[in-house]
Amino acid sequence: MLKFKQTEREPFRLDLVPMINVVFLLLIFFMLTSTASKSKMQVDLPEAKSSNEIEKERIVLVISKTGALEIDGVTIHSEALPEEFKKQFSSDKKKTVEIQADKNIEFGLFGKIIGMAREAGAEDFIFATEHTSNKNISTSP
Repeated sequence: MLKFKQTEREPFRLDLVPMINVVFLLLIFFMLTSTASKSKMQVDLPEAKSSNEIEKERIVLVISKTGALEIDGVTIHSEALPEEFKKQFSSDKKKTVEIQADKNIEFGLFGKIIGMAREAGAEDFIFATEHTSNKNISTSP
């Protein structure tokens, strides 16, 4: 009878380091892409022939055609808007509100929102427009 020499096997080990690296890379990718786009709503801005780019720290308020609201990229309900304004203006030095409103919204809604912002402490308003010559988004003071 022949006897074969048995080699001793190493115990099975699962190396998790490559999988952990891939998970962290995916996490970093999704974190960067989620912060790259601020506003979720698309609005059709009014057109203006004369406008200029303003580089001020401000709170960005987006008003869609349907009346949906978004403050600094976060969707908010209209009943919660006064409290959100108070929170934004009490915690920040920013007292300027940039309004990116769809050109087809009701004027009454527009006035109501400006009134709420003034009561909460807004000092200045910037209205976002679309320049007619080159279609770049700019703001008008």
